[in-house]
Amino acid sequence: EYVLAHLTGELVTDLSVASGTGLLDQRRLDWDEEALRLAGIDREQLAPLVAPTHVLKTELGVPVVVGAADGPLANLGVGAIRPGVAACSIGTSGALRVMVGEPDVDPLGRVFCYALTRERWAVGGAINSGGAVLQWARDALAPELSTAALLELAATAPAGAGGLIMLPYVLSERAPHWTSLPTGAYIGLTRAHRREHLLRAAVEGICLQLALVLRSLREAGVDVREVRATGGFARSPFWRQVLTDALGLDIGFPEADEGSSFGAALLGMDALGLIDGLDAAADLVRIARVHTPDPEAAALYAGRLPLFASLYDALTPAYETLRAASHAT
Repeated sequence: EYVLAHLTGELVTDLSVASGTGLLDQRRLDWDEEALRLAGIDREQLAPLVAPTHVLKTELGVPVVVGAADGPLANLGVGAIRPGVAACSIGTSGALRVMVGEPDVDPLGRVFCYALTRERWAVGGAINSGGAVLQWARDALAPELSTAALLELAATAPAGAGGLIMLPYVLSERAPHWTSLPTGAYIGLTRAHRREHLLRAAVEGICLQLALVLRSLREAGVDVREVRATGGFARSPFWRQVLTDALGLDIGFPEADEGSSFGAALLGMDALGLIDGLDAAADLVRIARVHTPDPEAAALYAGRLPLFASLYDALTPAYETLRAASHAT
């Protein structure tokens, strides 16, 4: 809003960003009176709502497309805007989103729903457990190694990390639990485990957390048959394969690394009439490679996911005790 106001002199909020504030009635596409009342905000304090494809102009007449939020734009940027095709990204954090035709709410509150346009909505979840977990693992376990060398070492451990599980909650966690309560943990640690097992378990923990988001999407009634993925993790063939096996789906990796930026460009082209709609925009995305799940590894991770999911509930009393103890000191 601030940047657009300086560029064009107009103060507006796009529907996509507004849908992520918790203040929007997603059915009426207007500010929600009850939410405003609970937040102590007057309608007059918020900018008028416009479509993400709304075009403003500078004093020189240069068109400025309002644009959308980075998550839904990432779906567009990797060509994941059709039913059943999800976008996954792992950078510092991670996310998994799929487009649907109208807004919907998960009754269990596990996944969010943000707009790309009035007709396309991104349902999914973001996790804190992305590259930040790998950075912690490098600092704590292998500070002398580069990130590439660290992943090469992790790849020497077998799938399943010798029975070791890492809950990668070093920054707490968002989807599907959305709580600051949990902390990271290794489960199943024995004297037989070495650095490579601990490192592989960290990578697997990140990917299994995204698999929990995928499971939550499906349980909320969203069909997912294919995944497109971007982010810094995609530079590692090992990490790409672990994610593919953990999700149990084919994953396509686009040529362009910056999904959100490319999505913003495509949305701008659509708004200015340079392409024939967003479906045509998705067709402009080029897939550089496709990974297919390894049957044995995929079966191993599928079998481990229920245990991985149950550990959060099992450890909640310990998390609560630790938090109470830290507040007491």
